Amino acid sequence: MNSAPAQHAAEIAGALAAVIEKRSVPHPARGHLWYIAELLNSVVTALVEAEQPAVAGAGSVPQEAALALRDAEILASRFPETGLPIGFTTIVLAPVTGRAPEPPAPVNLVSPDLAREEAKLRARLALVEEWLLDAQHPDVVPGYVTLSLTLRVKLAHIADTIPDNDPLPDSQR
Repeated sequence: MNSAPAQHAAEIAGALAAVIEKRSVPHPARGHLWYIAELLNSVVTALVEAEQPAVAGAGSVPQEAALALRDAEILASRFPETGLPIGFTTIVLAPVTGRAPEPPAPVNLVSPDLAREEAKLRARLALVEEWLLDAQHPDVVPGYVTLSLTLRVKLAHIADTIPDNDPLPDSQR
């Protein structure tokens, strides 16, 4: 392994691939999910086999890893039936780039209950992803990755409710 940040990023990518593979077994979009997991596994390989060490904050991400992550995001966005929200891979390269993962885009909820739920989920996501990035032992990474993905999916579901729960016309959003 090239460096501790690259190793940590590879562990996160591998854990995310494993979570998606596990979810693909009973899923109707299993082919797409399986391919996304394979792309994430190729990120692991790219990070492990990178010739130059990746240093946190330097942004030195192997091109193969960056392209595979982009392809995974594109595939998930083209096939929403996978259930993977936009930005589900943002946590992967955070150890290498030194940048915090992008949170899901905020939504303008009229319902106070949904707004409270969204705020709680965002706070939990920030905390879980902070713990994941600070994790010192690889055994805790899969649990944090699972929680991160679950929270991102829940936030995406709330965002999907806006047309049903938000009386504001599109021009006022």
